[in-house]
Amino acid sequence: MNLLVFAGTTEGKDFVQKALSAGHFVTVSLATDYGAELLTRHLLHSPEVISSQNGLPENLHMLHGRLAREEIASLAAHFDALVDATHPYAAEVTKNLLSASSLSFVPYYRLLRASQPVMAKNLHEFENLSSLVAALAQTTGAIFLSTGSRDLAAFTAIPDYQKRLFVRVLPSQESLEKCRAANLPSDHVIAMQGVCSTALNKALFAEYDCRLLVTKESGETGGFAEKIAAAESLGMEIYALKAPVEAETLHCFSSAEELLAALAEATVRKETE
Repeated sequence: MNLLVFAGTTEGKDFVQKALSAGHFVTVSLATDYGAELLTRHLLHSPEVISSQNGLPENLHMLHGRLAREEIASLAAHFDALVDATHPYAAEVTKNLLSASSLSFVPYYRLLRASQPVMAKNLHEFENLSSLVAALAQTTGAIFLSTGSRDLAAFTAIPDYQKRLFVRVLPSQESLEKCRAANLPSDHVIAMQGVCSTALNKALFAEYDCRLLVTKESGETGGFAEKIAAAESLGMEIYALKAPVEAETLHCFSSAEELLAALAEATVRKETE
């Protein structure tokens, strides 16, 4: 099949690898150059993927940059299927992909990260970002922010945020520019690629003497449990943004293998029609 894949997660990279190995033609849309770099590195270290002379598979094409809903619909019309392997918190992107699928009459498949329920004594959960920020504004002490750079501007509403916030973001130009735009001191920015172990998280939290952790319920591949365990061992308060509840769709899968099996069945049905 000729697949258009929107991939911004570990699961997305894994699916692209397996789809290429299965012989599918894959066009991957990535929001940033850094995302493309990570995917390239992942594929170059995958022995199952057959590489061409330039090191990447011949049945792979990569697109860089964010696309509007109309652009996605126009692009999707040239493919057999639209695969949404974006982050659970990228709700607007998923909404646009569903709309594009409807407009282009191309079937939509969702690779959705499984949730990871975690219990912790000092865990406070929030349905939305505004309520979380409002709660943080009532606290004191240093805050370790591990939610990335996307919503960083919202946390500038916290009193003395420049002194209190220590943020961990991806080491990409886009992330660092958002930190500069928020006027965060450079020694309050930790630019590194996750996922971090419990020990490394604990060391970082302790190094900056943080008393509060802000995180997302990002599941196993997002390192959620490791962050919780580290914070709990240090007696930190944990403020977690709950994962958005997505509408159930007909083609929703929790693993690359399940999704590839469904695509194979769809191919057989199409050939016998």
